[in-house]
Amino acid sequence: MARGIPELKQRRQTDRRLSFGVYLIIMVILAALVMVISVTVGIFWAARIPHRPGFFPYPQFPFGSQLSSYSWFPFALAGWMIGLIGITVALSIVYWWYQWQLYKRRNEHIERVKRLKLRLGRWLKEEYEVDTNDWTRSDTHLSIREQHRSTGFFVLWVVFSYLFGIVGFVLTLVVWYWLTLDYYVHEQAELEFFRRISQKLEEKGVSFHPEILEPLHPRNMVLYIILMIIPGVNLVWNIWWSYVLFHDGNVHFNTHEHWESQLERIAGQAGPSVSPELPLEILKERYVRGEISKEDFERMKGELSEE
Repeated sequence: MARGIPELKQRRQTDRRLSFGVYLIIMVILAALVMVISVTVGIFWAARIPHRPGFFPYPQFPFGSQLSSYSWFPFALAGWMIGLIGITVALSIVYWWYQWQLYKRRNEHIERVKRLKLRLGRWLKEEYEVDTNDWTRSDTHLSIREQHRSTGFFVLWVVFSYLFGIVGFVLTLVVWYWLTLDYYVHEQAELEFFRRISQKLEEKGVSFHPEILEPLHPRNMVLYIILMIIPGVNLVWNIWWSYVLFHDGNVHFNTHEHWESQLERIAGQAGPSVSPELPLEILKERYVRGEISKEDFERMKGELSEE
């Protein structure tokens, strides 16, 4: 390619994988520390309350009378409160840092792919005299799903989550709706785009395999939102939906490695290092889960070996 495709080299910066396991472990540890400190403070505070009939219905702690004379107790209480506030702040920072990373990588990936498509169109025109102008069509739904999500909106989401809880919750549903649905619609459009590229390159005797090993599945967004509103159920569903936000982005980026590693080979342009075992490992996982038949597995395995 005469001018190269810089967007291929930018994949490592925009398509960042995030570990839901790490996120969950950190959040659970911090939440557990908050609970431990809160319970500890409650026990010691209750132990200092003098036992009076009808005033303190629970059995008096045996060390309560001793604690009443300890001069260090106010300092210990102050230390516990400082620790409680510090850990709560850390919990909040970790939560919002990951939300920002999910929000930001979605924007950066889609913007890079838009530029990548333009570069590929020019490349096909220069190298193979293939005109991709007729591929462009107005798709309002895709335009909405691929539009840039502003930093200002994210800031408002954070602010309202603390000042107006109900509004912040609604904004959480809006953002998570975007992050879930946008990737699916975006991938479907890309799949159609790369299938057309495959057809044009095949006419020129160049092999390109557009079919992907692990496509994103459509999520029932109405169901997702309803389950997030039901008290009690939303506690469990919150964890599942958080997992989906991490998972779908990571899987889609694996799909891009499948596409872009082929483009790097065809264009003779070195991009970010991609493990040659990754597509085969994904294929094996799909076969083990029963998503593809043995015949499909052998056929796809053979195609990967040819590459």
